[in-house]
Amino acid sequence: MDMRRLDADDKEVSLTFAKGLEVICAFDGKNRVLTMAEVAQKTNLSRAVARRLVRTLEQLGYLASDRGRYELTPHVLRLTQGFVEGRGISQIIQPILRLASDEVGEAVSFSMLDDTEAVYVAHSYGPARFTLNMVTTGSRIPLLPTAAGRAMLAFLDAETRDAIIADAPLTAHTAHTETSKDKLIAQLGAIRAKGYCFADAEYVEGVDSLAVPVFGAGGKVIGAISIIFPQSRYQPEHIELVMFPKLRQCAADIGLTF
Repeated sequence: MDMRRLDADDKEVSLTFAKGLEVICAFDGKNRVLTMAEVAQKTNLSRAVARRLVRTLEQLGYLASDRGRYELTPHVLRLTQGFVEGRGISQIIQPILRLASDEVGEAVSFSMLDDTEAVYVAHSYGPARFTLNMVTTGSRIPLLPTAAGRAMLAFLDAETRDAIIADAPLTAHTAHTETSKDKLIAQLGAIRAKGYCFADAEYVEGVDSLAVPVFGAGGKVIGAISIIFPQSRYQPEHIELVMFPKLRQCAADIGLTF
């Protein structure tokens, strides 16, 4: 969550509410349990402000405490209920992913764009022979070194794409990660021409990924369908002629729900 996006001079913007959301976001996969001091440090809030927000969230049922340590409760899932049910994640999207997973023999994921990251919205593991612990619903991945991220970036308008690339860090996650923005932009052009992105161990060592964009109403890119697999498991011809068409159909079916 980026507080810099807020217009502090806008009288209709509640900074207190935004800070409360910032506190909720402080609890993530790496920081499941936090002390009051750790909450203040992660959110860059004063101890006094952090305490008031934490106590409020605790009384509302979103946080639970045990000897000065806090963690999210299942009540926080109410915040995502409208999105999950409104988009038909379980009833519509999940069966589409399951069919694709059965056809390609790998776990299939649906992710959506969120600022400079992609967030996993749904998965189907099916008969998959390979997966990663980091691939769970709600987990986030950077856009630049991943196939899912690049598949989305390639089909954004140039202004939005360039703004994201300018803000996103170019971190060398592996020895194969492309860290040149000029080369990356050139790659996005090639992805746009082919219709899919293949990333060769650029985010996780020894792990390749394949992704195709998902287009919603009006042809706007809203997400990506992706799979991951051990490096060099599939020949380029198999990826292009067999796996890409199946993922493309999956993406088209999901796009109809948006």
